[in-house]
Amino acid sequence: MPSEPSSGPTAAPRQSGIAAPPSRTERIQAWMSANTLPVEILLTALSVAVWVIALPVVIFGSFTALGGDTSILSAGIMIVAAGSLGVIVLAAWVLIRTFIDIRNHGLPLRGADSTRAIAYDGIQSLKAVTAGVFVLSLLEYGVLSLTVQSGPTLVLQLIGVCGILLPDLVLIHGLGAFIGYLFI
Repeated sequence: MPSEPSSGPTAAPRQSGIAAPPSRTERIQAWMSANTLPVEILLTALSVAVWVIALPVVIFGSFTALGGDTSILSAGIMIVAAGSLGVIVLAAWVLIRTFIDIRNHGLPLRGADSTRAIAYDGIQSLKAVTAGVFVLSLLEYGVLSLTVQSGPTLVLQLIGVCGILLPDLVLIHGLGAFIGYLFI
């Protein structure tokens, strides 16, 4: 007979020092936190590469459209749309990542005690605002197009400016991180 009542075969299992495994959501959030910048740079590079491919097609298609054949121009516009889809995915990624950051760490620029932390929070905030304006402008233009068949020029300009600015901010962030890795 065992000397301790809790060591018998029918006793409840003891609590060991092993923590419960993280949930699927926690694993996804951890992966997103660890791979944010590489994924953003990949999405940006893919979008820019698609746009570089689309540029000569659109230019050549514009000239052939003057002669009446618009098929090349239509193909170029479809390539541009594919590049724009990459920016839409990038904007969604940035917004989801920002939401996770705010939920886990609070608002940015609060308690930043070093130049590096301020720079990181600043660029993350700029990316989040740009992505938010881009997504809201797209949604607004989509709703206006469905209801009144057009939208204000300002909304189209916001879509264009934010669609160009967001990949630029990601590349600036990547360059800053690379320089920080080399020299700091």
